[in-house]
Amino acid sequence: MPKSTSNNFAAQLASANNTVQAKGLVLSQWDKSICKADKSRFKALCAKDGFWFSLGEICLELLKQSGGNRTDSALLKDAHLHTVAKQRRKEAMDFVRHFKVIEDNKLIGKFASMKDLLKAVDTIVNPKVEKEPKVPVEPEAPVLAIEDKSSEAVPQSVKTAEDLALEVLLQVEMNNISIADFKIAIANAIGMLEENNEVVPFEMVG
Repeated sequence: MPKSTSNNFAAQLASANNTVQAKGLVLSQWDKSICKADKSRFKALCAKDGFWFSLGEICLELLKQSGGNRTDSALLKDAHLHTVAKQRRKEAMDFVRHFKVIEDNKLIGKFASMKDLLKAVDTIVNPKVEKEPKVPVEPEAPVLAIEDKSSEAVPQSVKTAEDLALEVLLQVEMNNISIADFKIAIANAIGMLEENNEVVPFEMVG
C-alpha cells in the first residue's frame, strides 16, 4: 500500500498510464489508505486519555464552574480554550457525556469524524419510534331524523248520536246530576232549539 505522502502520490499518478482506468486505480488505492489512516488516527484521539476525552472533561468542568448553563468566556480564555471552535468544544462534551454508550456499542474505530460518531450515538440514545399508519376513518352515515307526526292533526272518526249520548251521560254522572233533572233540562234545551229553528212563512201581500 502506498505511503501517505504527497510526493509518493504524485509519483504514482505520473507513472500510471494516461488512461482513466489506470489513474482511477491509483486514486482508489490512496482513498482506502487515507480512510484507514483517518480512522486509525481518530481512534487514537478518542481514547480515554486522548484529545477528545480530555477536551470534553475540561470543558465540562469549566461549564460547571460557570453555573452549568453557559461557559464563562473569561474562564475559557484563562484555560486557553477560547481559540478552540465552539462546535468542537460542544462535540467533546457530548463525547464525554455519552462515553459509556460509545464503549458499550464499540463505536470507536468505526468512524473517522466526531460528527459521524455522535450521529450514531444519537440514533442509539434517541431511537426513532415508528409511527403506526393512520387507519382511514370511514365517514359516518348521516342519521336521518325520524319525522315526528304526533303534532299533526289526526282526523277524528265521526261520532254517532249514541256516542254523544253516552258522553253526555258520563258528564252528568261525574257532576252528580240526577237523571230526572237532566231529562227536564234536556227537554227544555230541545224545545228551545226547535223553536229557534222553526221556519216562519212570509205573509202573502194581497
